[in-house]
Amino acid sequence: MHTKFRTYLFNFVHLVLLFVASNATAADVKDVRVAQQEGVTRLVFELSEASDHRLFPLSNPNRVVLDINGSKLDVAVASRLSALSSNVLSRVRFAQRETGVRFVLDLSRAAKAKSTVLSGNGTYGPRILIELEYGTSKPATVIKSLASLSKEKRDIVIAIDPGHGGKDPGALGQYKVREKDIVLSIAKELARRINNVEGFKAVLTRSTDKYLKLRDRSRVAREANADLMVSIHADAFTKSSARGASVWALSLSGKSSEMGRWLAQQENSADLVGGISLDDKDQLLAEVLLDMSMNSTIQMSLNIGESVLGKMKGVAHLHKNSVQQAGFVVLKSPDIPSILIETGFVSNKTEAKNLSSRTYRVKLAGSISTGIVDYFTRNAPDGTLLAWKQRGGDGSSYVVQKGDTLSNIARQNRVSLGALRQANGLTNDSIRIGQKLVIPAG
Repeated sequence: MHTKFRTYLFNFVHLVLLFVASNATAADVKDVRVAQQEGVTRLVFELSEASDHRLFPLSNPNRVVLDINGSKLDVAVASRLSALSSNVLSRVRFAQRETGVRFVLDLSRAAKAKSTVLSGNGTYGPRILIELEYGTSKPATVIKSLASLSKEKRDIVIAIDPGHGGKDPGALGQYKVREKDIVLSIAKELARRINNVEGFKAVLTRSTDKYLKLRDRSRVAREANADLMVSIHADAFTKSSARGASVWALSLSGKSSEMGRWLAQQENSADLVGGISLDDKDQLLAEVLLDMSMNSTIQMSLNIGESVLGKMKGVAHLHKNSVQQAGFVVLKSPDIPSILIETGFVSNKTEAKNLSSRTYRVKLAGSISTGIVDYFTRNAPDGTLLAWKQRGGDGSSYVVQKGDTLSNIARQNRVSLGALRQANGLTNDSIRIGQKLVIPAG
């Protein structure tokens, strides 16, 4: 055998072996199915195991590219791809790459593409659903409007999440204290206190000893249109000297990873960010809107956390004197401010004893409730009963609350500071609690 040819053959076989080895645990694309409905074509890519993907459109000509990372295409499926078509889908092409399989969906006209990840079940494996929408756009549905909210004078909704539960006991501490029991007790008391304040409503993610997945907890808050999500936990550490309560908000790194998850999987197609649907926006605009929403949400979470922490220090020893930040999954709702409260260390004898006491838990829940109510009293969301009452019930006046400043009142009511002073005959910015201010027309 010629030496050069032998060398070439050796290198080729070596590359093939490397490719096979690198794909030994790759996800197989087991099947690709197409369904057609009026105005939408759906393609289902069934996999042998879950895999990340990326979807993006291209124009001139119109096509959509789907990259399924770490995957390889079944030979039988590859032979049938050319037969797939629909009202908008001309053909499906593919290329096996080092990073996985790239599918190119050639389109006969422009279409809006979005993807959804479907988990495996008894019949099918994990799937990626691609929807190609075309033709006349469906009219946008108004989910919320300031006018309707103002008319309803809605409650401020606080979603309260007792951590762990069921098969997951959480931290186990001194005196046989179990985290799941402690936090459920505190959460119920917190809910009771929130519900006793006019204009507030509490929603519990669980009211019994049951297990919930992390993202299911956030889903409860979203379905309740919550203004805040509060997750209650208790800490533990290897050293029994560790002690103190703390309040946490989402970190910037946690925000970045969540943005990537939302944009990559396009789960936002079924959700809203600040009342704005992202599924009809191009990638760049969707990223900008999501980034703005999450920045605003994190800042509001920090502000609420500081209010809660300020009240908790009158009851509990604090582990940290300021709100901490981390990438907890339960804090990752892009448009719902969320805080996580560590009520203390059950691995510490003193704090385990405190947390096992109902009297202490009631006091702690009371301090958390006061911190939440104080914040929203100073920052009542538009359309809520609280905001309506603060304006005197008719939108033309405002009753000064604890913590108010004249400049904040002017900003909340969208009037200039000078106009507010003039309407109330004020020569300076001094105001007192209970004082009724006239709000001039904007």
